[in-house]
This record gives sequence, structure tokens and C-alpha cells, in this order.
Amino acid sequence: MNLFDPITLQRFERFRRNRLGWWSLLTLGTLSLLALLGPLLVGNRPLVLKVDGAYRFPVFAGFISGRELGLKIESEPNYRLLAEELKQNGRGWLFMPPVPFAPGEVCEVMPEVSRDTEGHWHDPRGIISEGRIFTLNANGTRRQTWTIIDGRPHGDARLFAEGVGVARAKFADGKVAQRVPTSDRTDWEPKGSLRTQVPSPCPPGLDGHWLGTDESGHDILARLFGGFRLLLLSALIYLPCAYGIGLVLGAAMGYFGGWFDMVSQRAMEIWSNIPFLYAIIFLASLLEPSLAVLVLILVAFSWIGLAQQLRASAYQVSARDYVTASRALGASHARIIWSHILPNCTTVILTTLPFSLHGLVFSLSALDYLGFGLPPTEPSWGELLHQAKENWAAWWILGPTLFCLVGTMVMINSIGEALQDAFDVRRT
Repeated sequence: MNLFDPITLQRFERFRRNRLGWWSLLTLGTLSLLALLGPLLVGNRPLVLKVDGAYRFPVFAGFISGRELGLKIESEPNYRLLAEELKQNGRGWLFMPPVPFAPGEVCEVMPEVSRDTEGHWHDPRGIISEGRIFTLNANGTRRQTWTIIDGRPHGDARLFAEGVGVARAKFADGKVAQRVPTSDRTDWEPKGSLRTQVPSPCPPGLDGHWLGTDESGHDILARLFGGFRLLLLSALIYLPCAYGIGLVLGAAMGYFGGWFDMVSQRAMEIWSNIPFLYAIIFLASLLEPSLAVLVLILVAFSWIGLAQQLRASAYQVSARDYVTASRALGASHARIIWSHILPNCTTVILTTLPFSLHGLVFSLSALDYLGFGLPPTEPSWGELLHQAKENWAAWWILGPTLFCLVGTMVMINSIGEALQDAFDVRRT
């Protein structure tokens, strides 16, 4: 027994024959399911942590103090650094998400350094011409630092205690020239797991950042993932609100007609003449920007097109014999609209849905690019495009962001065109 009638099955088969639309739907559906996993794929807290024989699950438990893990810190440790310390001390292990950075985390890019046979210190970019190398505590703070010039220690060596650095030795051309105090006989040669800091934006491949970082130190891949999750969340708010207003009002205008239709159209014409961008700027100055506020403002200006399209379709359906028969049998207006008008306007509803999503993605990205959208702390594709405009040399910001934005919009349009082909009455 088939769950769908033959016409629906024919439409589905026509949709599948549109290969671009079909694969776009599968791709977007897969990405949406992955986005639901959230911190399990992209996050700075481990999925599983074993310390001193005890298992913990920080990704579900949330904040865990360093004291609870046997560290001398009250704050939450940097788990990426803690993994190295646990491995060295044999106290346990941890398993991080595939992308071990949170979308809102500001990262210090600290790749490991190495020493060549001639005594020069290198980072992944080459010999360190001028900078510092250091060892780290589990919470990311410095433990010891050495000044490097032309690849050799030259300057002070500092020891940090409670966040305060004290110079304990002076180097000259790679050798200890002075100790503080002079009676100190500690070996101050750089050794252990040493790192250096690379200013952001940093290119891909350094310190585990597959696509590099932006100018604020956010991981690009984590930022793109967080931006996609925000778009999904905004769609969950936008579509029910916009379609709830547009469908109800459009169906009522087409069904009742007369003075109600005329008054509603004049009100829609007045509302549609309000400059959208100026309204956004005005409201953004009055209200604290947030995703919900921004999406509701977009809803307020985007339901008109859907209501006009549904009005035309509902006007045709309301003239059919089965609608007249329902009136004669005493069916209420609400029942007729719900049972007869809206189900027979399904073609308009489904074929306009992808293009409404396209407009949402474009509008949110454009507003963030212009600076009238979400706060800079929120992951946004538009904000990444704005950073790319200010940092043309950082190609790793523009390239992946543009690929994600254009790819998403092309896939949404392809799904919309495939739905239009599937519901084309000339093919039925």
C-alpha cells in the first residue's frame, strides 16, 4: 500500500531526475544533521577525559576547575595543552572533537619550535628573526620565556610566578651572559616543549588550525561551522513566523476578497514602501542586536511577497465548486481555509520556501557585512567577509567564507528550481 498518491510520486520522481537539485538537497540535509551535533564536532572541551583513573565528560558536564583535575589553577584548563601534560606525566588521556576550537574562542596561535644543528630556533615558517619562545602551563599561561633574535637566545630569560614575570638570566648570542641573582646556578638553556606566538590572522596549518585564524584569533573552520549553525537557528525562527503571517493573511485575502482584500493590499503597499535598510539601522540603534531580534525584523519586511503570491492562488481556489459546496453545507470560514484553500496552495508554499531561505541567508550575511547585524563575538559569514575586505593578504579568510556562502546559496536555488520543475502543471 502506497503512502502517497500517484501524482505525488510522479512529482518526487521528477524532482529526483533533477540531479543538481537532488544532490543539493542531500548535501544540505547532511550538513544540517552534522550541525546538530555541535560541540561533539567543533569545540574546545574533550569528549572523554581520563585523569588519575577517573573518567569525565567535559563536553556534557561543562566547566571543570583545574583544581578538580589536580592542577594548581582555579580556571578551566586549556585542554589542548593539558593533553600534552597528561601524556608526559602518564596521568591519563583525553579525546578532543575533530575541530578542537570553539566558534567563539579567541586563540593564541602557538606552534611548537625546534632547534637545528647550528643552534638556531625555528617555527613552522622558518628561523625566528625576532620574538619569544616559551613553555606553557596547562591553562595557557607562560611558565618560562626566552627572547630570540636571529634564531638565537639574545636578551632576557624570564620565570613567571602567579602571572608576574621576573628576569632571571641574560643571554648574548645564544650563551648565558648574566644570572639574576649572580649566585644562581640554574641551567637556563631553553628546553622542554617550547612554543612561540604567531600574530593573527595566521595562515592555515599552524597549531592545528586547518584553515588558519581571522584577525581576532578565531579558528576559521570553527567560525564557519558556528555561522552555519546560526543560519539554521535563524531559519527555524524565520520560516514559521514569516509563513505563519504570509499564509494566513494571503489565504484570507484571496478567500474573502471585497473590502478586506482591498484594505489589506493598501496596507501592504504602504508597509512595503518603508526603506528596509534605514529601518534596520534605526531599530539596531534602539534595540540590543541579537539573532532573535534581527530575524524578527527580517520577518516584518519579508512576509509581504509570500502573502501576495498566496492571495493570487487562494483567489483561484476559492472559486472552485468544492469550496462553494463546503459553504453550502455550513462549513466555517476557518475550516474552509484550513481544509481546502491551504492544501491546494501547496505548490506555491513549497516552491517559494527555498527562495525564502536564500533571501534569509543573503540578508543576514549582508547586514553582518555592513555592521548592522550580530555582535562581532557571534560567528557570522558576513563578519568574516568584512574581515576579508580589511585583510586582502589573508586569502584564507575570503576563500573558505566565499565558498561556503556561494555554495549554500547555489544549493538552495537548485533545490528551488527542482521543486518548480516537479510541480510544473504543464508536466502533469
